[in-house]
Amino acid sequence: MREELVAALSQYPILTLFLVIGLGYLVGETSILGFRFGVAGVLFVGLAVGALDPRVALPEVVPTLGLIIFVYAVGIHSASALRQALRRQGWRDNALAGGVLVFGALLAAGVAQWLSLPGTRAAGLYCGALTNTPALAAVREQVRERGLARGESAEQAQLQAEEAVVAYSLAYPVGVLGVLLCFHLLRRIWKPEFQPAEDAPEIQVRNFVVRNPGVVGRTLGDVMRVHKDVGFVVSRIRHEGRTDIAASGTRLAEGDIVVVVGDAEALERAEQIFGEPSDAHIEEDRRELDYRRVFVSSKQVVGKRIRDLDLPNRLHATITRVRRGDVDLVPAPDTRLELGDQVRVLTRKENFPAVREFFGDSIRGTAETDFGSVALGMVLGVLVGTMPIPLPGGQTVKLGLAGGPLLVALVLGHWERTGGICWLIPVSANLTLRRIGLLLFLAGVGTRAGYQFGQTVGTSGAALVLGGAVITFGVTLATMIIGYRVLKIPYDAVMGLVSGIQTQPACLAYATEQTRSETPNVAYAAVYPAATVLKIVLAQVLAAWPGTS
Repeated sequence: MREELVAALSQYPILTLFLVIGLGYLVGETSILGFRFGVAGVLFVGLAVGALDPRVALPEVVPTLGLIIFVYAVGIHSASALRQALRRQGWRDNALAGGVLVFGALLAAGVAQWLSLPGTRAAGLYCGALTNTPALAAVREQVRERGLARGESAEQAQLQAEEAVVAYSLAYPVGVLGVLLCFHLLRRIWKPEFQPAEDAPEIQVRNFVVRNPGVVGRTLGDVMRVHKDVGFVVSRIRHEGRTDIAASGTRLAEGDIVVVVGDAEALERAEQIFGEPSDAHIEEDRRELDYRRVFVSSKQVVGKRIRDLDLPNRLHATITRVRRGDVDLVPAPDTRLELGDQVRVLTRKENFPAVREFFGDSIRGTAETDFGSVALGMVLGVLVGTMPIPLPGGQTVKLGLAGGPLLVALVLGHWERTGGICWLIPVSANLTLRRIGLLLFLAGVGTRAGYQFGQTVGTSGAALVLGGAVITFGVTLATMIIGYRVLKIPYDAVMGLVSGIQTQPACLAYATEQTRSETPNVAYAAVYPAATVLKIVLAQVLAAWPGTS
């Protein structure tokens, strides 16, 4: 029976791929003491299937393709969150993350000396204890290339590379469960207080009569330039009984009525700027001016700032709200539109066909993406990943097929568009690409390392698990003690930082569920990209370091 199964799986790799993914999902969704491994179940099933026979291993192109797709999608999605986080306290958070990751690399080197491990297994332990698959992929690639450069056969070089996967697989479970245990125990010891989650401010509409002598006679654009970041939008203005779209060139006169859209705090600022509130509700008169919600799906609009669209002059229209995901936002002139945004556009009724054509207004368009730009970005990422980076002592490292695409994606996601090329990927398409890439990678590396994994578990498996636990608990406890006790970072934010340093969504899900807050998500996004890139570099240093070889 076993021989027939091995023969079928080795003859039809596509059957092996979908069998591993399907069973892996079932295993990942199985609750063990209230915890689920999620997508990591695909890795463990891949190891079990690969342990049957080395011929079952999936072709190398499967994990390689999956890795590039996964890290590129993560980078494009994380660029905006990283940019926003760095404007606040992101530099402090990333400095902490960098310090503890270097500390973790030193722990891994010490464990390697203690257990007499080669550098490849030390790097695999580091990647598994900190649950980072892109770093593991970079190590595999580096070790394989190094073996081929020494004159080893392709089979020998591949066996050396899979040693990292074996160590990674043994350390990975503790890398997840150990972090959750630290979260639970330190919370009971320190007894932190969590701030209750705040609902997003409600967006309201209010009318004001222009009474402030400081704005009378000035254009609306001049007023808004003086008062920056006001947090509201002026949608309509009534002058001498006639209501029209409020544009930057509209000149304010005493007694005009302006319609302001914003939250309660922004409306208080509007009252100070314009004058007294009005009992009028001119926004309720929709005989001439009306609004529609339209989807942003046109490539000509995506990635552009609202001010650059010049809607008042182009379409005699203005955007009063942007719905991104499940949240309504008050747009600012510098707000850049993304694929999938829903914008509420105020204009004359006869302009609606032109508005829909301008923005695209296609649900299908919000789920599709320009695979030409995606492929071009991945090509640039692969090229950057193959460039050697010199280190002291004559060593060189490469960002590899994990770090290169990730770094390029972060840059392109920050730019959003270059000329006529839009680098952004719609959220729904991004999530789908990311999951497909991760599944391909985990299934591929699992089956390719499974046979060697089965042989190692019975010999030095316990020692490798212990070594991985030392790294996991060392990094996690150092982060939480320094972050919470020394830097006085709130406990919910510290849990998000640890989850980002681990680059572990399961830990983030636990932190979010415990705190009922978005704080862990913000902290996670702040350090995730930098932590991933740094772990890719440090893991390769460990793999090549003479002291661990």
